[in-house]
Amino acid sequence: MILSFSTQINGKPTNFVSKIWVGVEYKFSEFRYKGNKLFNFPKEYILCGEKGLLTFQKPIPKLHTIREDKSNRWKAGTKIDFFINCRQKDMFRFAPVLPVVSIQKIEILWHSKIRSLEYSNLNKKRYNYLDVIVDDELLNVKSIEELAQNDGFDTIDDFFDYFNQDFYGKIIHWTDKRY
Repeated sequence: MILSFSTQINGKPTNFVSKIWVGVEYKFSEFRYKGNKLFNFPKEYILCGEKGLLTFQKPIPKLHTIREDKSNRWKAGTKIDFFINCRQKDMFRFAPVLPVVSIQKIEILWHSKIRSLEYSNLNKKRYNYLDVIVDDELLNVKSIEELAQNDGFDTIDDFFDYFNQDFYGKIIHWTDKRY
């Protein structure tokens, strides 16, 4: 199934193409050195370079994506087709097809109209105005920050600018990472 990714969010480049490539490269022997010999990169990687979709410095990897899934379509084993500009003339597959390794249920719950990342006065390991729950487990601040980074966001503020209201969905994993 197609997973479409944005190249910009709120006017800021996402660099998701590069981040996803860093996140999946261990799966491909083409990326591994044996002595002084480098194997060939897949054609999708070469095309991304030609289109200017790869960053020069190695980014922090994007290990998963968070999506709504009201019809419960995403499951372990489902094939992921990574695309940008989905359903447009310049639609582009930017990575090889990979299987979903696993999924996790995620809930982001805001307890106020206030959109602040203040720490709770009662527990400094939690935020004051929101909870993030993965597979029915409440995440602490450190785990939420890790989740945001592994989802490809540069900062926790960017993550919650995007997820700025209650959200129910899935984390779609193409690596072995879990929360």
